[in-house]
Amino acid sequence: MAAIRGEEGSVAFDNGSGSVSNVVGTTSWTLDMTKDVLETTSHGMVSRTYVGSLKSATGTIEVQYTATSGDAVAELLADINTSEDPADASFNLFLDTTGTKKYAFNGLVTGVGAASTVGELTTQTVNFSVSGDITFSI
Repeated sequence: MAAIRGEEGSVAFDNGSGSVSNVVGTTSWTLDMTKDVLETTSHGMVSRTYVGSLKSATGTIEVQYTATSGDAVAELLADINTSEDPADASFNLFLDTTGTKKYAFNGLVTGVGAASTVGELTTQTVNFSVSGDITFSI
């Protein structure tokens, strides 16, 4: 069994205006998925029963800030300023270097945070929410 290492991961992004491009300088990403649970227990039953319901997902992308304009990093950081956002931004979160193992979805950039520390690279953390289904290729 081949192990997938974290350094093999990457991110591609498009703000809805073109094609998906690699986000250079990505240092990490997270994706947290949840599913609501509805109780279906009937009177007279001795054990509770449930069914799955609506799904949702949020996550983060951390990138090294390079001050380059016109690339996917700049698009990702600027997407927070899109008012009345139609959630048409495309995200691809890759697990491997071949690009075959990934999560793909549309979503919204919901927050951007910056950190700058003496002696370290400046980083930006981007928060997002998924809109619609996630396509799994894992």
